[in-house]
Amino acid sequence: MNAQTRTIGSNAIDLDSLLELQLDALNTNADAPEKSGPPGYLNVDLEGAENSAIGSSSENDLPFLNLDPYILDDKGNLPSGELEKGAQGGISSQVDSSNAAGEQQLGFGVEMMDYTFRTSEGTLDIMALAEERATEIKSGFYNGQEVPVEYQSSLMHEFEGNFYDNQFRQVYIEMASEVGTTIQTETFDDDGNPILTAFGQEQMLEIYGEAFDYGIAEFEMIFEMVVDIQLNDFGQYEMTMSVLFEGEIAYLNGNDRVYHFEYEPPFPFRFSTLEEIEFGDLPQGFYDEIARFASGMGDAWDAVGTVSHHLEAVLQQLREDGHYQAWDDAGQGLDNPFDYNLPNFDPFA
Repeated sequence: MNAQTRTIGSNAIDLDSLLELQLDALNTNADAPEKSGPPGYLNVDLEGAENSAIGSSSENDLPFLNLDPYILDDKGNLPSGELEKGAQGGISSQVDSSNAAGEQQLGFGVEMMDYTFRTSEGTLDIMALAEERATEIKSGFYNGQEVPVEYQSSLMHEFEGNFYDNQFRQVYIEMASEVGTTIQTETFDDDGNPILTAFGQEQMLEIYGEAFDYGIAEFEMIFEMVVDIQLNDFGQYEMTMSVLFEGEIAYLNGNDRVYHFEYEPPFPFRFSTLEEIEFGDLPQGFYDEIARFASGMGDAWDAVGTVSHHLEAVLQQLREDGHYQAWDDAGQGLDNPFDYNLPNFDPFA
């Protein structure tokens, strides 16, 4: 997919550069749960988490955040249809691995070009659809033995294409999403058990689109969330977090609307143990701003959601057709060697 530079307010956003920055930033953060499923998926015990999860709002969920075909929750009513290959159509997938001193990597990518997905709701014209997964383990030495000291996982999706509904209304969309987690254990207790020294999770979604048939010349939005936990010199865990939502809609009548919400507590939260870590709700203003953006989009926002559901169905179909078999044969990535129980960090859970 070609790199795109868009402007929201006064900030120029280069999509490829943003993805690179997100990946680089993961090296300073960290992930926790027991591995069960693909990279980037947090499988945590949420028992009693009603007072500890970061906010929630099913009404204001963002699209394209549930594309992982290995996660079947809330996918019982996906659209069904036929995939049709275009003149330049093709599907490719590949597993990549490396094993160097102190570092193991195992990743996977699948890419689809020039396909059409027809359902009872309309037609999805897939110009490009790509998924990339990555897992990595770094190791060090403790008492003469090589032990893991860092685990990373990430999951990324990109899409470019058009959707035509049954009223022949068209929406064009470019999308990039990514979630990544990192765990670091750079010290040990007296019994030789690893101690979590850093945890980080980052999530990003960027959408650009055109919806002339809905009265919109172009629209775009960005969502970013970062959670970082560090063990300080006094044996306490310090947690910082930030969330950003930006949007802009340019209407065909010449009017523009700009949306912005940003939240970052001025001081880190401190906890004596991992078990004490809790998360209060995100400010309601975050969800209100998403709702305002959705309202400004009107029926075009429903079309964007329909595209998201169609992509979920397409990726599910690719898995059922065997395009993920090489990843399954590779064990679906490197196993997370750590087992830390942390609260859920999903603001839409």
